[in-house]
This record gives sequence, C-alpha cells and structure tokens, in this order.
Amino acid sequence: MSITADVSTSPQRSRRSRASAPLSSGVEATLSVVGVVGLIALWQIVSMTGAVSARILSSPWDVATAGGRLLMTGEFWMATWATVWITVLGIIVVMLIAVPLAIAIHRSQFVDESTWFVIEFLKPIPGVALIPLTLLLWGPGDGVKLFLIVFGALWPILTQLVYGLRETSGIALDMTRVYRFSPAQRLRWLTIPSMMPFTLTGLRISVTIALIITVVTEYIAGIPGLGTMLAVAQLNGVTDQAYALLLFAGLLGLAFSGAVASLSRPLLFWHASQRERRGA
Repeated sequence: MSITADVSTSPQRSRRSRASAPLSSGVEATLSVVGVVGLIALWQIVSMTGAVSARILSSPWDVATAGGRLLMTGEFWMATWATVWITVLGIIVVMLIAVPLAIAIHRSQFVDESTWFVIEFLKPIPGVALIPLTLLLWGPGDGVKLFLIVFGALWPILTQLVYGLRETSGIALDMTRVYRFSPAQRLRWLTIPSMMPFTLTGLRISVTIALIITVVTEYIAGIPGLGTMLAVAQLNGVTDQAYALLLFAGLLGLAFSGAVASLSRPLLFWHASQRERRGA
C-alpha cells in the first residue's frame, strides 16, 4: 500500500479538510439568521415565563413596537445623525494621525524609541475614563466626543499599521531595489498592499471602539445623541424604548463593521483569505 493512499484515507486528514473548507455566503447568511432567531426565541420565552420582571426585561414585541415608534420621530433621527457624523469624523482624524505616525515609527529608529513608552503608557487608558477631565476643559459638546474618539480609537489602527509595515517582505524589498523602483512605485506596489490586511483589521476594531466611546460619552455627559436618548429613557423608566435604543446602537455598530468588511473584497482580492472565500 502506498504512502499516498494511506494519507488520503486518513480520518484525521479528512476531518481537517472538512473543517477548513470555507462556507458559502448563502450558508453563512443562513447560520446568522438561525442564530438571531434562536436568540429572539429565547428572549421571548424568558419574558413569557416571568423569570425576569417586565420592568427589567421587556418582551421582543414591546421592544419592536417601541423601535417602530422611534423610527417615526425626528428626534431619533437627529440623535442618530449626531452620533454617526462625529464617529465618522473621529475615524477620519484617527487615520490622518495614524498613517504618517506609523510610517515615521517604521522608518526612524529615533521616532520609534522616543514614542514607544508614551504609546505603551497611553494605550491601556480607556477613553471614557477621561470624560470628567475633558468636560472640565471644554464643557459638554462635540469637541469632547471627538477628542475621546481619537484618543481611544487611535491605538488599534496605529498598532496594526506598524505591524503591517514591519511584515513587508525583505525579499520583495530587495526585488524593488534590483528593478530600481522609485519610492512612489515601492509605496504603490509593495508597501500599501502589505499594509492593507493589517489596516482593515485595525480599522474594524477602531470603528467599533469609536462608536462605543461616542455613545458612552453621550450617555454620561448628556451630549446630544443616541446615548442621551438612552439615558433619558432609563431615567423615565421607559424600558422598552431603552432596549430599542440599545438594539439600534448595536445595529449601527454592525453597519460600521460591515462597511469596513465590505472593503476587503475589492481591496484584498489578491489575498489568500479572499481566494479561500471564493473557493479558488
């Protein structure tokens, strides 16, 4: 019996092959729907049995009704816009800071060594922990939200950008020197493609953090937005509306994350992860 035959018929190998086979987009969507429906069904069962007081946990139907009422009000859409636009602006500012800083850290040992301690010291500090200080400095306003977004969402994307630059293949760099690539060509054909997978990963994390900081800041500081509406609903004991606002905030986060993920297919069509999803 040949070695090839033994390996091909190995149960362990066949199990690994099945486990590593990528799921089609239709199957992934179906599994996602099943998970959501199962969660809602469990929620409905808990609310029907009275295991949790209705004052604490509203039923899915009540939350859906409250959400429908919110969608018909201008106040909700104004609050949503107040949350969305400052989050997007914060991410733009984060990118404008992170990209040149990452390049400087990668290219200059002096910048790398002089910024290492500062970055490592600031990274673990939660952005929301600075809310009292920022309120004292600027008062409740969009400037507070913007500063906290930039402070909290900068580190993931900066870290990923630096990693992406450091993972650039040395062989590929040598090849660009042999073929006498200009700096612009090296940036276009090597540096940017090498950074892109890391950039999208960091951006996806940073967008989520930015939205969390925005809503929490609005909730605590009373700055107009979804967070303030949530705080008012909780203070007034309107539980179904509070849960509806939480769901809307979650859907907003899903939309932001999905928007970043949608960039993967056109920007990373050459990457192994995308080839696996296409079954190539």
